[in-house]
Amino acid sequence: MANVLIIDDEPAIGDYLARLISRMGHQAQTAQTAADAFSKIGGMAFNLVIADIRLPDAPDALQWIKDIAGKCAGVPLVLISGAPSSELDECAKANGVLAFLSKPFELTFIRNILQKVCSEGE
Repeated sequence: MANVLIIDDEPAIGDYLARLISRMGHQAQTAQTAADAFSKIGGMAFNLVIADIRLPDAPDALQWIKDIAGKCAGVPLVLISGAPSSELDECAKANGVLAFLSKPFELTFIRNILQKVCSEGE
């Protein structure tokens, strides 16, 4: 079972992902701000972090990718974007991001990521 942190300022998206992940037998927590996310990352062990690239209290998207990737060092990180770009994708790859998820996303993608993360931990 994985412990997943979902960072998104839209409660509907965070709650939706948390329900999907819980139904798959994993634990999910949500954070709606960068500050809350950093606090949770500092206080708990996560197997996966899923983060929106735009949050009200986060710096610009490129800096946020660097910041969250640094804070999650050693923990697989998946980014969510409603408007992905090649610049964001390159920054994500350069900072070790596992995957870039475009909105709207599919359940299969989340399931595959969780299976990969859980199998690597065995």
